[in-house]
Amino acid sequence: MEVFVLGFPFGVDPPGYPVWKRGSIASEPDLARLTTDYMLVDTASRPGMSGAPVIRRNWSFPQSAEEQSPAAKPSTRFVGIYSGRLKTDTSDEAQIGLVWDASFINEIIAGDTRDR
Repeated sequence: MEVFVLGFPFGVDPPGYPVWKRGSIASEPDLARLTTDYMLVDTASRPGMSGAPVIRRNWSFPQSAEEQSPAAKPSTRFVGIYSGRLKTDTSDEAQIGLVWDASFINEIIAGDTRDR
């Protein structure tokens, strides 16, 4: 499943818009809530991406010439929050990061949970 991490790597601040880093879910997304509350994502993220929203963007195209719709219609779904890459003991970086599931984030907000 293709996803995008929307953030500001290395403090890059385009005029009001985040950088879209492409990635793919590297773990079974349907099991996130049953096991760890997070998913693994395969992406070449950089410092400054932590806390970024992760979205899934799909494009659908008209099936016939009779359809009265634009050429492509985007469908966007909030997947969760990116929290950073897995650490490794070698010089090779894993390029695997953690995405906290959207439903877990909603529970934190609904419970008014805050870090102290």
